[in-house]
Amino acid sequence: MKSGITILTLICLIGTSWAQTFDSDSVYYSPIPKVSSLKKQRVEINSHRKISYFFNIQSGVLIGCRNCNFKDEVTSSVATTHGVTIGNKLRVGAGIGFDTYANWQTLPIFGSVSWDLFGNKNRNAFFLQFNYGWSKPTANRSTLSAYQHIDGGRMVSTLAGYRIRYHDLKIAIGVGTKYQLVKALNQYPSYYYDFRGMPIVGGTANSTTLREALNRLAVTMSIGWK
Repeated sequence: MKSGITILTLICLIGTSWAQTFDSDSVYYSPIPKVSSLKKQRVEINSHRKISYFFNIQSGVLIGCRNCNFKDEVTSSVATTHGVTIGNKLRVGAGIGFDTYANWQTLPIFGSVSWDLFGNKNRNAFFLQFNYGWSKPTANRSTLSAYQHIDGGRMVSTLAGYRIRYHDLKIAIGVGTKYQLVKALNQYPSYYYDFRGMPIVGGTANSTTLREALNRLAVTMSIGWK
């Protein structure tokens, strides 16, 4: 009888100890974070990345004159730039565009660097931008009749602007300058006359070369992501 009471007492003590251990584990159990908290942490991590991708599409007008004895010309310009943001202020990328002038159309390919003077990629910002590249020109019909061999030249543009951030969307307005060099060559034969006074083609061909520097004031608006 005594041995039975002793065994029962041991069973009760073991059960009580196991129950206390289970309760202790339950108290220190770590709850699973809410989904909203995980999203918030992910957004904070993304906003502080050292390098992130961006792109934008830009359109605007080019204002200037080829012959300033006449009125200024107003033509159009479009471009798209893709690149990376390094840190919170520096943007480096490459782009391609299409510009129109009175006698030419050009297809510039360029590298781009911009720096946020005030603000950064996570806020509204005032920025400076510099583009440098090369452009392939084509001529209007009237110009094409005078020049057969058309070659491209360097393209340089500067821009100061203000960028507005709305979530990951960026809208920017800017004012700057654009310089484009166009080179064209026209060759035509030399003539001499025989004893009968008839013209004969011969000798070294004559040629005329055009180097036209297109300087314009640029007013632009762009929309982009990141």
